[in-house]
Amino acid sequence: MPSVNPCCIQVLWLLVLWSSILPADASRPNVLLIWVDDLRPAMGCYGDPLAKTPHMDRLASRGRLFQKAYCNQAVCGPSRASMMTGRLPDHIRVWHNRDRFRDHQPDLLTLPQYFQHHGYRTVSLGKVFSGNARELDPISWSEPEILQQPGWTTYRLKKPGGPTKGKPTEQTEVTDDAYPDGQLAELAIDKLKRLGQEPQPFFLAIGFFKPHLPFNAPKKYWDMHQSASFALGEECMPPSEVFPWTYSKQMELGGYQGVAGNEAISFDQAQHLRHGYYACVSYVDAQIGRVLDALDRLEAGKNTIVLLLGDHGFSLGEAEHWCKKTNFELDTHVPLIGFYPGMRYPGVKTKAMVELVDIYPTLVEWAGLPKPADLEGTSFMQALEEPKAKARAMVLSQHSRPWAKGEPLVMGYSIRTAEHRYTRWVEWRSHKLLAEELYDYNAIESVRTSGGYFIERQNLLQVPSYHETGQQLREAMDLTLSTRVGLLSTPPQP
Repeated sequence: MPSVNPCCIQVLWLLVLWSSILPADASRPNVLLIWVDDLRPAMGCYGDPLAKTPHMDRLASRGRLFQKAYCNQAVCGPSRASMMTGRLPDHIRVWHNRDRFRDHQPDLLTLPQYFQHHGYRTVSLGKVFSGNARELDPISWSEPEILQQPGWTTYRLKKPGGPTKGKPTEQTEVTDDAYPDGQLAELAIDKLKRLGQEPQPFFLAIGFFKPHLPFNAPKKYWDMHQSASFALGEECMPPSEVFPWTYSKQMELGGYQGVAGNEAISFDQAQHLRHGYYACVSYVDAQIGRVLDALDRLEAGKNTIVLLLGDHGFSLGEAEHWCKKTNFELDTHVPLIGFYPGMRYPGVKTKAMVELVDIYPTLVEWAGLPKPADLEGTSFMQALEEPKAKARAMVLSQHSRPWAKGEPLVMGYSIRTAEHRYTRWVEWRSHKLLAEELYDYNAIESVRTSGGYFIERQNLLQVPSYHETGQQLREAMDLTLSTRVGLLSTPPQP
């Protein structure tokens, strides 16, 4: 019997893999990338009992939901820049929303730019790279980005004058198109129709603005929820044995009208704010549903990859913390759903651990494009094909202190395994160890659960029974920093 060349076997295996994800007669697939700003996994498909998200749930039932997806830095600018460049925050020097990766790597090829170089028409609508017009990236797109359009307004009621922010919430008897996300959905639907009529494949990125503060949405979405459901209990207690760098001093919620600058939130305020967040989630879910329905009606929808994700997680008063900017679970854990018509095992969730920096190589492989040589993420294509497939053994996140434009003074690196989180705080220039944290997600004394969310409550690093685990995680962090970040052996240069 003649021998079989191993290379032939590999090629045949790849053909089988691709035939299970893409139709046999498929041309190059389109890509619809849907960003949702400040969205934690507050969705029914993720098991959140408070969420009312039928449209995102429907997408999950047709595709692949990733239960353990994590951002690389829990704030929008660095997270989006990392994902869209396929590089870690340290390597593009983006740790703050005002940092620009082009200032340090002007020739870097972004994800849409890579698709553009391979014949795609690339289009950006809404908040994709940034919500600030000064940080758009025109070179990535085939036509000018549309961040906002005239008449798009966050508040329908009169915003108070002066230097303060407006109210943190608003509910009005208006249609969905009265707020920017409704208008963005209409714009996206029109763009989908136009792109679907063109011969070249498209890469369309849509960045919805809600549920980012202020929590403003039409009243009907507030009415979908019972306010009493959002009361905080023991989960509001802060963790013990943490350090000055654990939380950012920048208060995003503080300063909104009626909210103390130090974010000292009353019980009633917390309940109302949480209600507003979930109302906004339901509102943006409805807009995503409009876009997905339009895609289903188009012929192009039969050959379109859909990837929906949040840019980072979000805290709603748990552990006395609001918004993001930490290395904790609530802030780093993100929703991620991938779909293509005819996928195998639709609706089966995967526990494969992935990072948002992995999306760039994954979408490139999914679309059948040549593999870039210099990306820092790892494709999770196998988990899209086979839900039980493994991905990363651990995921990496980080956050700078202070959270300010430019080089930090302190950096916190955090690795999350299936059972633990280990965080190391170091001086940025010297790499001097400042503090360590260790949490066990299977130990009630370390981490509590509420509504399906993990909330860290006690750092166990000094507990004698965790000495061996702590040492193992220290070694894992050493290896991660040396192989992925490269900052321990060579101090960063200005």
